[in-house]
Amino acid sequence: MPSDTVLCTSDKNTVEQRPDGVQRRMKWPFLVALAACFLQASFTLKIASFNIERFGISKVEDPDVLNLLIQILRRYELIAVQEVMSKDDTAIISLVQELNSATGLHYNVLISDHLGRSSYREKYAYVYREDILKPTEWYHYEDGCENCGTDVFIREPFVARFSSPTTELKDFALASIHTSPDYAVREVDGLYDVWEDAKQRLLLEDILILGDYNAGCSYVKTSHWPNIRLRHDASLQWLIGDSEDTTVSTNTHCPYDRLVIGGARFHNAVVPDTAKAFNYNIAYDLTYEMAKAVSDHYPVEMELRDDTLHNAQTFQISSSIGISGGLSLNGVCDCVGVDFTSCVGRCGANASSFPCNCNASCSSSNKCCEDYKASCKV
Repeated sequence: MPSDTVLCTSDKNTVEQRPDGVQRRMKWPFLVALAACFLQASFTLKIASFNIERFGISKVEDPDVLNLLIQILRRYELIAVQEVMSKDDTAIISLVQELNSATGLHYNVLISDHLGRSSYREKYAYVYREDILKPTEWYHYEDGCENCGTDVFIREPFVARFSSPTTELKDFALASIHTSPDYAVREVDGLYDVWEDAKQRLLLEDILILGDYNAGCSYVKTSHWPNIRLRHDASLQWLIGDSEDTTVSTNTHCPYDRLVIGGARFHNAVVPDTAKAFNYNIAYDLTYEMAKAVSDHYPVEMELRDDTLHNAQTFQISSSIGISGGLSLNGVCDCVGVDFTSCVGRCGANASSFPCNCNASCSSSNKCCEDYKASCKV
């Protein structure tokens, strides 16, 4: 059977729809299955970003939490996940396997390097419907030298390009980010450079920067926005507004998680009024404790218009789950010309070998560089 042939099945009957338009003769009972085939091929594709708080194997092994995670993830065809904690990929792959078992669909996952400047590290992951989405290239953004402390991001963004035959927008890229709360202003501003770099590297305008920006409340204040370049470029659209609450806690109302898109085709492909936080607490009538056991963030979501002329082509399903995103390169690290006694351009730098540090905990160790507050505390 050709790779772009689609089989749609009912309980008892199978109908074959061939891309050349030729169909086998079918009796009346088969028309129900054929109708289902066309309905299945026409839908909006839902994209989400979800910071699953400290995601690890313990959440997969908790049946209540696992069930809720599956209920949430099955809403989407493409999910950017932040806070994947473990160095190995057992937990995230197990989650995708459980998602496939529960839905009968075929999801796969593209996984970043284990990112961070200390023992606390996270991975990014893209969980996607493998039959209708295909990652075509991916990379970690090169933001400077971690060993010199000149890198911008605590966890540099992970960029992935996807092919999507079922939607009007056939080719687009995502950049997933989880900023450090202590340096959220600097890192959100730095996402402008990620966007510019991705456009040049991929020769593509249609890019979505999504994730936990920590862009609100005490981390990014109203007074900070005038100095954040990502906010002011007219070709970028912020789909999650400052009044949105993406946090589960009843003590906060903060728009930490964001969806920011560039590219006219991407703008036009978004279904109006679909960008929002998904409050699963209310949707599933959960207790606060149960909602919090899943995460301290709600997913933020959006929908892309389907292609009404889609010919039912699908991608081949992999025999295994889990694709490595490779290693982060951490930039050129000769450190020539770097002033290790200053925090200028080195906010977040922290190492026992440095004469002084520029991270949020340096004051407790009494090892801050003299210009730490002036350079890093905005």
